[in-house]
This record gives sequence, C-alpha cells and structure tokens, in this order.
Amino acid sequence: MRKNLLINILTVILFASCSNDNGDKDNTVDPKSILIKKITETIYFSNDSETQILNFSYENNVLKSVTSGANRSEFLYNGDKISKVNYFKNDVANGFTTFNYAGDLLEYTLSGANQDERTEYAYKNGILASQKSGYLSNSNFIVQQESAYSFDQNKNAVQITDRKSLFGPETISKSKYFYDNKNNPMKFMNKYYRLVFEVEGFDGISNNNVTSREYYYPVITQTPAYYDFEITYNADDFPIEIKKIAKDNNFVISKTVIEYQ
Repeated sequence: MRKNLLINILTVILFASCSNDNGDKDNTVDPKSILIKKITETIYFSNDSETQILNFSYENNVLKSVTSGANRSEFLYNGDKISKVNYFKNDVANGFTTFNYAGDLLEYTLSGANQDERTEYAYKNGILASQKSGYLSNSNFIVQQESAYSFDQNKNAVQITDRKSLFGPETISKSKYFYDNKNNPMKFMNKYYRLVFEVEGFDGISNNNVTSREYYYPVITQTPAYYDFEITYNADDFPIEIKKIAKDNNFVISKTVIEYQ
C-alpha cells in the first residue's frame, strides 16, 4: 500500500510531543527520549524512484513543525493534545486540520477548505479498534475507507482489514503482520501522533517493528502476497533503515532512513 507523504492526510499531519510507550498521558519530557529528526524515504518503481524528506523541528522536545520541500506543517497544542495543524506551501497558508477528542481519546479530525473531510477513530478498552475516513455531505458522513484492527498482547497490530469504496464497488483486503522485539521509531512520540502517522516503511500504532506482512486481496484469497522488512538498528535498538521487499521477486519497494535527535 503506497502512500504519498505529502498527499495523504495521515502522512502529512506530522505532529508530536513526548509520551511514554504504554499510551498513558504524560505531560513531562523524558530527557532520554529518542525523537525522530529526519526521515528520508525512497519509493521504487520498475524504472524510476521518488524520494521524500521530512525534517522535524522541536522546542523543548515538543514538535513544532515538519517541512518537506516547499511544504510545512505547524502544530498547536492544548496540553499534550494536538488541537490544530496549519499547512503552508511556499510560506503561504494552505489549509488546516482540527483535532477533536472524547476525554483522552482522539475522536475525529476535520480537514479541507470547508472542514468537510473527516476521519473517525473508535476504540475498545482504550485500544484502537477501527478508523473511518470520508467526507461530510449535508451533515451525513460518507465513508470511503474503513480499517478494522486486531492487536496482540504486546500492543502490535497483527491484523488489519480494509474496506475501500473510493472508486467503483467496495473492495476488501486483509493484512497480517509479524514483529520483532525492538523499539518502534515512534516509541517516545506523542500518543496521538503515533495513532495517525504512517509512511511506507513504518507506522506508529504498534510498539515494535514489522518484519513481514501477508497481504490478502481479495480478502478470501488463499494465496497472499508476501513482504519482508529488512531492518538495520542503532545501538539503542531503534531502526535507522527499513527496506520493504516483495518476497516473490526480491524487488525493493521502499527504503526508509531514520535519523534521531
């Protein structure tokens, strides 16, 4: 599943402060926190490639902005919660996203010029259970994509079922994930940031790192596509390079290089 870093709202909305890795609320800064400083990700095609670079800027270990080329995202907070993200292109305002909460849980986000692009989050016992994305039409929520999550005891997403109706009839797919026991790059990032962050090489919803994936499409197929994740770690057991590889032909789909503060 390839996602453009600057188009998909879940990858453009890059915001963070510090949090512990068990998801509990934490307004204090851990001086030992390891925070992402830069991500360089290259997506490979049969005869071409595309590279995006994300640079993270912090104040007192709280992320204030992320830049990628001419694009910049600036973040506003209410305590440890993200309240709003303002977007700029060539230093000209280019939209915003607002974040809405039910207690300590992110309930939904609104984006777009008319604030009619909506993403909803649902939970079971405080753990992410589903996510719905779409748009508002005459106060009705038109769902275009829905993901259902299953987590293991280590709080890793071991299965995700996706329903999409972006173009034409609904399609349903399923992915199964397998993990190492090392630190996710997002370990010390804000829990709301971890919830929405995703690039090709990794996301923030799990505690550990994906080492392999089985992709079932259509969902009833008995012969999934297999992907391996080749990971290089630093001395603190955090990934510094992740290669996503199609197992059937060893084609490298992406390479993600992560630098930390």
